[in-house]
Amino acid sequence: MSRNPIFKLSLAMLTGLAVLAGGCKPSAQSDSISGRTSPLQKKWEFTLGGRAEGSLALSDDGTIIAACEDGYVYAVDSNGTLQWKTYIGPTVASPSIGPDGAIYIANNNGSVFALNRSGSKRWTSIVYPGNTYGYNAAAIGDGFLYTPSRNGLKALSLSDGRVEWSAGLGANQWGGVTLLMDGTILFGSHGRLLAVNNHGDTQWQYPSLSPDAIARNGGFPPPGSFMVSTGVTPGPDRMLLVGDGRDHLSAVGQDATLRWDFKSIGTNMNTASPVVAADGTIYFPHSDHHLYAFDSFGSKKWNVDLHDYDPSSPVLASDGTIFVAGGRDLYGVSPEGKIIAKVRVGSSVISSPTLAPDGTIFLVTDTGVLSAYTGGHGGLMDSPWPKFQADLANSGRARTY
Repeated sequence: MSRNPIFKLSLAMLTGLAVLAGGCKPSAQSDSISGRTSPLQKKWEFTLGGRAEGSLALSDDGTIIAACEDGYVYAVDSNGTLQWKTYIGPTVASPSIGPDGAIYIANNNGSVFALNRSGSKRWTSIVYPGNTYGYNAAAIGDGFLYTPSRNGLKALSLSDGRVEWSAGLGANQWGGVTLLMDGTILFGSHGRLLAVNNHGDTQWQYPSLSPDAIARNGGFPPPGSFMVSTGVTPGPDRMLLVGDGRDHLSAVGQDATLRWDFKSIGTNMNTASPVVAADGTIYFPHSDHHLYAFDSFGSKKWNVDLHDYDPSSPVLASDGTIFVAGGRDLYGVSPEGKIIAKVRVGSSVISSPTLAPDGTIFLVTDTGVLSAYTGGHGGLMDSPWPKFQADLANSGRARTY
């Protein structure tokens, strides 16, 4: 029996009015794998003021923090409503959120900003006097922000932005800083993976560097051949998982030795960071347009073709589903390597998606469209390193597992 056409018209009008009132555009996308309606349905979208490449951070009250090349940091609530925006200057870096809810982020002109929950500026610290286009993120320690810059890793006081110390001959402009449980700070510098203590003293580096090599280079450390192009992910058995240039995923021990290495030639620099599941499986989105799964010994379990797009850093849901953006699509991949959901998100996605406790997936395109999708696979996985910079706040802090 057919429904009353007047009722159908009224329902359509009410739906349209609800969308206009909320500024949201819910939609269902077709899964190109099965032809069925994908569970990844759009809940809402919000258009930011410019291109966004840094990854999103999620505060403890569910507010999404995004930063754009238009110079603004945006706070958008879980319903897609703008709470505030604050100008800091153009940036491609990722924000981090501290224990008290303060937001920390660097801009492209060598300054680091601390913003209060309300969006007001707490302090500004100039860490490099010049352009520094850092596609990276800081780590938050006890009382300090460890932030990369072109002239070294900086330790900034969380209270006032004072520079306590500097380490290294510059920090790589990709990935992020990682803080281990014992206080060791890891970052890419001058063609090496560098480990320093919480005073900035070098503990070890990979590849290792002998005094003779320094002497032969006029007293300065020569550049190494290990281009850290991703974040540094703590993995099983005290391994550190790092993307190296265009070709490699390397597992480096904390004794500065190479445990294993995987090579596959990509078309661009590897900039997406590996993540680690609760069972120790390592997921790595390679610039050869594939998502790979490895066991802790470096043996490949499977790989998924993401169809000619460089993938973003993935995020792991509590039921084991891997969410990864590849070009203009968001994929849901099972722990067995099967694509179980796929949705077209518009323009390409460079930053890593994030995952709310209720299972909602948030992502931002490179054109600045912030979107929320239903997930249905739970919140963030309880694992050693389930997303870019470890957690929803992008703190970069390893934890006991």
